[in-house]
Amino acid sequence: MHLLGHVHATRGGEPLSLPGKAAALLTYLTLEECPHHREHLAGLLWDTPDALRNLRVELSRLRGRGLAPFPARQPMLALRCETDLDRWLRGPEPLNERDLAAWLSPLRGPALSGLEDLGSAAFRDWVDRRRSLIHDRIEERLGSVCARFEGRGQPQAGGQVRACAERLGLHLPARSLPPAAPDDLTFEWPEQVRALRGVFERAARAPQLVLLRGHVGTRRTLLEDAVQGTPWRAVQVRFSSQRLLLQAALAGHLRRALPPERRPPGGPPGGTTDPDADLIDLAGRMTEAGVPLLVALHDVNEVPAWLAALLRFMLDLPLPLVVVLSASPTPGSDHLRLALGPLGGRRLHHVTMPPLSVAGVMRALAREGPDHGGAGRARAARLVQRSEGCPLYVQALVRSGGDLAAHDGRLPPDVRDRALADLAHLPGPAREGLARLAQLHDRFDRVMAGELLGEAAPGVLNAACRSGLLVPAGREEALTLPGLEYRSDDAETGLAFASEVTRAALAGTLPAAERHALRRTLARLLLPTQPALSLLYATRANLPELAAEARAALPAPPPAGFRGGCAEPAPEPSPHPHPRRGVLTPNGYRVALDGGFLEVLRRGRLGPPPLLTLLLPDVPAGTWALTARLDVTGSAAPPGLLPPPFALGLRVGTGPRVVYAPAPLPDHHAGGAGHTFGAVLPLNCWFRLNVTTRGGPLELSVREVNVALTVGDLTPVGRGASPRAVWPPGRCLPPEDAFEPPLPLTPF
Repeated sequence: MHLLGHVHATRGGEPLSLPGKAAALLTYLTLEECPHHREHLAGLLWDTPDALRNLRVELSRLRGRGLAPFPARQPMLALRCETDLDRWLRGPEPLNERDLAAWLSPLRGPALSGLEDLGSAAFRDWVDRRRSLIHDRIEERLGSVCARFEGRGQPQAGGQVRACAERLGLHLPARSLPPAAPDDLTFEWPEQVRALRGVFERAARAPQLVLLRGHVGTRRTLLEDAVQGTPWRAVQVRFSSQRLLLQAALAGHLRRALPPERRPPGGPPGGTTDPDADLIDLAGRMTEAGVPLLVALHDVNEVPAWLAALLRFMLDLPLPLVVVLSASPTPGSDHLRLALGPLGGRRLHHVTMPPLSVAGVMRALAREGPDHGGAGRARAARLVQRSEGCPLYVQALVRSGGDLAAHDGRLPPDVRDRALADLAHLPGPAREGLARLAQLHDRFDRVMAGELLGEAAPGVLNAACRSGLLVPAGREEALTLPGLEYRSDDAETGLAFASEVTRAALAGTLPAAERHALRRTLARLLLPTQPALSLLYATRANLPELAAEARAALPAPPPAGFRGGCAEPAPEPSPHPHPRRGVLTPNGYRVALDGGFLEVLRRGRLGPPPLLTLLLPDVPAGTWALTARLDVTGSAAPPGLLPPPFALGLRVGTGPRVVYAPAPLPDHHAGGAGHTFGAVLPLNCWFRLNVTTRGGPLELSVREVNVALTVGDLTPVGRGASPRAVWPPGRCLPPEDAFEPPLPLTPF
């Protein structure tokens, strides 16, 4: 039965031709949800002496149309029937503006239209009362969605909801929330919400287990968005290694999360010294509540035996239940995947919240106001580059209103505190050792770690590698496009911090006296192999004699040989509807394909930046135009670093690498290849470079401390060129599975 708008019926998706009285009868029985005597129904629909005979005639007509919902000669009539109102109220609310039109489409007009002039006065009164009740429920839901959109600074979406309410004669509350302020940036995770709601559907048959990985400050919001507009209730607590405390917190939050009429009688369970008895009591209350539950344990770093037993018990409960374990997205969180695999089996799902993308931050900034002068992408790229895509960091940068073009390595206090809180599970000696290693502005090996940590080095390194804080890293890294496959070397002995934000937070925990002493040590240790870094440490440690010695040991720079002009400006390429996919390399390059654009971002240390190469195989012969833009480049690195950093390099086959930067670079050799300067690149705008090839592989490369580079497309030039573009490559990618993200390195 279709009750929203003009009343009608369908069967198997096909409309049924029903007389008005038949539609009124079926609507009444559908909404009443209980049996009624034939005489009562006849009196409602026909205010005449022969009403009962008219009812029998109407039922006969229904049977003649192939509809026989009522047994013959049965005095009481009842009907159980799905309605469009049920589906609309049961369905999830829209998460973003593009889903809003489909969500509003069933609301075609006032409910129960067409029944106003049918039947007796009593039936018409019933229609008015029922319509009022239906409209109250619709109004409540429209008001909730409108307030959410307007609270996020999306007045246009809120206006669509208000316009729909006006067409139905409904009145939504006036806006009580101001537009989202710059320090209240909100971000959307529609793919992850859809993935979780898919888990909800499975949980209706049996409890499910989810491993959720994402930055702190976003995971709770994601779960709240997932249950919004659904029958599910979310119970979220921070994980505790003390089982009794965890179960007591779960019990208290469960009682508060349930509506008053569903709360179990009595006080919260717990308070005994028997954790198993408390768990059984808690499970009984969850079952008695009679509502689907999402139970989330946040910041889980390990799965002790008692937690594994608790999860097994919860996954056997006879109720709709989703248990979520959340953790930070470090490479070392794979041990959680391995630990949970035997517990959940096919009921274990993996949902990853990627770091913020440039496009995602652009959408959040657009809700602040219009993008004057097209500066939105440049600002978003700088925010994502500086923050490593951490939402908490982006919000702090926007609140501060500082100069994003400055390469400031200082962390906002709340970001530093949160980064250190994520390391609370590490033993104290391991954190202290990592704080000493964090003074290094370059990758290091175990020999260097031994010089700084002594006998404690093996234990500190093993703990850091197990947790994913340190990862193997080489001087060069390579990815193959479009699949973003990484070429790793199992013999690599170098190590690097997986996150520059984490390294900076750890470095600040060391007392000033120890930092000063370490700089003196590092200045001497690095003098033979890294004189540029030795000069940096000697200057900061106020060692003028050692600084002079390091300056004298700097290699002679290559002779200047400036050739070429400036890259020509180009229009912005059109994005393509391809899913986002990306990897984080051990040296901190974040490479992503998003909407057909290739993005390379890095927040690096002050040491010599590693070379990143991106290989595009089988480019046809001819001249090709590469459209790109550069929004962040350069660093506060010490002088004398060789080979010189560059923002973009192009190499055809085994020929020389042509490099581009915002300022001229000297020609030089590095890594067995010649490097020739090509042109000066402008900042914060799209530009175009021409590449001529005889056919074969084309290599893009980056060697920079801080960088935000976007490649838009690679298209043929000239009449005789191949008619097809080789870029964007996103069309070659398979759709990303929200439950099982690819893990070539660290996915995002």
